[in-house]
Amino acid sequence: MNLGQDDIERHLEREPGLEQARRASVMAHSVVIKLKEMGLPEELDGELSQFCTDLGDLWSAQASLARQVEGLLKGADDWEVVGDGLVDIGSTIEHIAWHMQGVREPMAKIAEYAYERGDARE
Repeated sequence: MNLGQDDIERHLEREPGLEQARRASVMAHSVVIKLKEMGLPEELDGELSQFCTDLGDLWSAQASLARQVEGLLKGADDWEVVGDGLVDIGSTIEHIAWHMQGVREPMAKIAEYAYERGDARE
């Protein structure tokens, strides 16, 4: 199936989760491009992949969390709606926590490389 740009836009309007995933992917890819253009070596590609995937998902999840909190505050004064909102917020927080653990080690290795390169220029 060959979709045109209009078809894709209509699909994304019906499936907002896909748009959010697309934005997270673009953000992650932008970080890859930046660091590779700066000369990050191939031996750190595994760390870069993990780092960018987690970072893109964290970036996306924080936007979801903000929307969920705003929705909770603006939503109906109905305890069932509040309960559903809190469950959604909890799920997003768990998602963030999972990516927080995954991002630390590769980020530290890339940061170490960055500082080593910075020291080499002095």
